[in-house]
Amino acid sequence: MSTKVKSLLFILLAVALSLAVLSCRGGGSLKATDEEGPARVETGEGAAGEEGAVKGKVLLAIAQRGFQDIEYDAVRKALTAAGYEVVTASLQRGKATGTSGAFVDVDLSLAEAVAADYAAVVFIGGEGTPSLYGNADAHRLAREAAERGKVLAAICLAPVILARAGLLDGKRATVYPSASRELTEGGATYTGVGVEIDGRLVTGDGPESAGQFAQTIIELLP
Repeated sequence: MSTKVKSLLFILLAVALSLAVLSCRGGGSLKATDEEGPARVETGEGAAGEEGAVKGKVLLAIAQRGFQDIEYDAVRKALTAAGYEVVTASLQRGKATGTSGAFVDVDLSLAEAVAADYAAVVFIGGEGTPSLYGNADAHRLAREAAERGKVLAAICLAPVILARAGLLDGKRATVYPSASRELTEGGATYTGVGVEIDGRLVTGDGPESAGQFAQTIIELLP
């Protein structure tokens, strides 16, 4: 075998080995993730469910800045999978940014939201939640949901919104531990569990309970 042929075979073998290594490392995918911008969570989607029909709409209320991404995503995905359309509300339309940097499209402002249009109203927590503690539209929305017998839910720091709206007096509820005093001052019995149910009221204590929180809401929905 000539020297040129041997050299050519050696080069081909080297190329083949290089391709094999790239394949094992997933080197075939060359996405420039740093050019894609922050992660985006789809919102406002309808869900087909097992029978292809949307069962109803659920409103997720979040802070414009600093909502809890994990809680939002867990609840949104569970509701969508169960056949419910998810609508997102915040202080204003546009974008809302989560604590981990993800952003979502806000479908409508809290001022525009009416509880009668939804099967449930759910307040998501996060470090930005205090911006809604004294918000009149958040209070109105929560009161409308309670008065109409809708499922009313809040997780992490968000149960404080319900307490300040006067909706936890005489109720069993949980919240992120650092905010437990807000609940007791609002007349609630703070239970400290991951997820608490009192009638059609559901409260959760934080991200680790988001899955159970979402499933509990679904079980109460029509």
